[in-house]
Amino acid sequence: MINEQPKHIPFSFFVSLLREITDIPAHNTSILGRWVEALKKNYSPLPRDTTAHVLRLLFPEEDSHRKYDLQESRLSQLLPECLDNSTVPHISAARLKQWGMQQNSGCLGQEILALQSSDSELFIGPKSLQEINVLLDELASTSVFSDKALHAAHSLSPQRSKSAILRSLYESLPVLDAAYLTQIILKDLRPILYAPPVTSTSRVLLDYNTNSKPMLTKEDFMRTWDPSGSMLKMYRARANMTEAALGFEAGGAISHPRPRWGIPVEIPKSAKGRSPRHALNVLRRSSTIWAETKYDGERAQIHVRLRDEGDPQITIFSKSKRDSTLDRIAVHPIIKEALAGYSMGDIILDTEMVAYSDVRHTIEEFWHIRGLIARTAKGARAGGYRRGETQHDSHTQESCPSLHSNASSITSTLHLALVFFDVLQVGAASMLNAPYHMRRSLLESIITPVPGRSILAERAVIIDGNVQELEGQKRLREVWAQRITDCEEGLVLKAGESTYGDWKLPWVKLKKDYIPGYGDTIDLVVIAAAWEKDRARDLRVSPSTLTTFYIAALTNSSQMKSDPSRKPHFVAYFTASYGLSREQLEEFNFWIRADAIDGPEPHISELSYTYAMFQTLPKPSVFVRNPILVELCGAGFTKALQSKYYELRFPRITKPFRPSERSYTECLTLRELQTIALEAVGRQTRDAAKYKDLDDWGRGLWGKPGDDTAEEQKRELKRRRSMACWEEKLEIIDSERSGKRRKENLEMSP
Repeated sequence: MINEQPKHIPFSFFVSLLREITDIPAHNTSILGRWVEALKKNYSPLPRDTTAHVLRLLFPEEDSHRKYDLQESRLSQLLPECLDNSTVPHISAARLKQWGMQQNSGCLGQEILALQSSDSELFIGPKSLQEINVLLDELASTSVFSDKALHAAHSLSPQRSKSAILRSLYESLPVLDAAYLTQIILKDLRPILYAPPVTSTSRVLLDYNTNSKPMLTKEDFMRTWDPSGSMLKMYRARANMTEAALGFEAGGAISHPRPRWGIPVEIPKSAKGRSPRHALNVLRRSSTIWAETKYDGERAQIHVRLRDEGDPQITIFSKSKRDSTLDRIAVHPIIKEALAGYSMGDIILDTEMVAYSDVRHTIEEFWHIRGLIARTAKGARAGGYRRGETQHDSHTQESCPSLHSNASSITSTLHLALVFFDVLQVGAASMLNAPYHMRRSLLESIITPVPGRSILAERAVIIDGNVQELEGQKRLREVWAQRITDCEEGLVLKAGESTYGDWKLPWVKLKKDYIPGYGDTIDLVVIAAAWEKDRARDLRVSPSTLTTFYIAALTNSSQMKSDPSRKPHFVAYFTASYGLSREQLEEFNFWIRADAIDGPEPHISELSYTYAMFQTLPKPSVFVRNPILVELCGAGFTKALQSKYYELRFPRITKPFRPSERSYTECLTLRELQTIALEAVGRQTRDAAKYKDLDDWGRGLWGKPGDDTAEEQKRELKRRRSMACWEEKLEIIDSERSGKRRKENLEMSP
């Protein structure tokens, strides 16, 4: 029997799937099923790596190995010279550069697609799926952020410029193929696959939502491509699309896939707990429930390979599966210390990277981590993560407090530390299917805690054989109230019998802002707005919709009191893009448009106020003549990298106020906001000056007793009162939920 040679799969055939997804009014996995059937019928035997090629092109945002350093602003400059004029009608550079203007689509691929006439005949381009992937690999090799394997593969051949590679990619491509390829390079197919059929702000927000056309997920694809489920099982253990594809093409021979050193393990989603009662109800089938402290840090999945000679080999993955080994090189010595007594082979650990203070002997606020990494990282990200952020001059009409400070500077008393909370592999043994109680016991036997450096996550038992449901609720309220009072981020409930990523007994996160009305709430004003790409694509709206609002605080209230003719002066230093329902957002857009001044720099005479704007904020597209008071809710407070001012973390607009309801002059002053923030993060207690005046300083200097003991007693009394208050609040919330049905829909979060 003569072996059939694999046929080349045209890239245009892959684009036909994308076109069908775009054209159908609602997502239907049968479209994918029919396409897969046609692929196998027309091109069997499929060329090697077809599974990986299709996966990486269909879900480019998940392709963590390839980075292109190309966003719309840069790619739109290069495309006019790279598109093939023999297949794509001539397009001016000006039109492409205006992809995000209000009258356009907000999608570079859509702007190319618009060049195709309605009666043009679709034709199959000459490039194969494999050729496109080879060229994309070459394009990715020009980025220092791509996987090191790509750099190694192209190190021996002369490196071409991005423009030259792009010309090769677009050569002879039809308009349709060029449009979709553009969005693949931009790592975001959403705006071309799932765009509503209309662009009007009102119609899109009121008549459509994200459920109108659900997105195709990689899980949908894997189930359709491989009904046996082996690919999905592999992806759970090795969260890399190429690994999952290779496992499938090998015949799914690995019935129980295990993690592999150097390949990230998929991080499970957690359920959001809305109250102690609700959280425990999610795990009601468990006989043992633990509450682990949720630390405010950055997720770090640590892979360590022990070697016979020399230091162990360390690879670290971030929550997004990015290889951040060099970014986090400062924690490598901590890892070695923590594993000083370990000798059982490869190991994979789940940790949280935090900032630690040697002065306070405690974990510090989250925002310190960015500065610590910027100071200690090596490689492409050394010196800071935000070098590419948009910069522009402040629009300052009068003096205001400096928006730049040494807030991001890190003293020698702060350093990175690791909190260990799970173990996923030991030697050749996968721990993914081991119960939590076993994994935790193993973790405690492996990790050597070092004060201020390597820390085992604190936990408390909530329910066991001796504790019933009502007593468990009471115990959970006590533990949660303590964590809130101590300004910890929250808790994670874990069932003793649960496996890693167990969908029947999931982890349950408890954060106070998950409880409606219990997040940190403040009143500030909106002075400007813009269409912001990422948020707009979540909402599936065009640039005619304002999605992002510039939040400001008042800075000259005392001057206004002494001089009523003085204009209010606002400082805008963060934005809010979430919180409003689609109906509320449509109405808020109407309010702003009715009082808007177009452009990023209005003249002072057109506004009823003066303002200053943080330089690292992108330029807004409109300003309002009169500020609009809004209520905002957030998950605590944080600081931007170059700011000395606290801002809400994950801010959400919960209510805009009409001028007839409340005046914008009722917003918080900048000083009041900072006072609230300091109290919320616990700085007023923990950072109270040790000596309040010269007499206290003198007593301390000469060894005479001061009032330290009295101050400590006051702080402890305040802490106990706060804990009691939160216990009471949580009990009230539980009692309010007691009348609700036992089973509720769960909201899952990464």
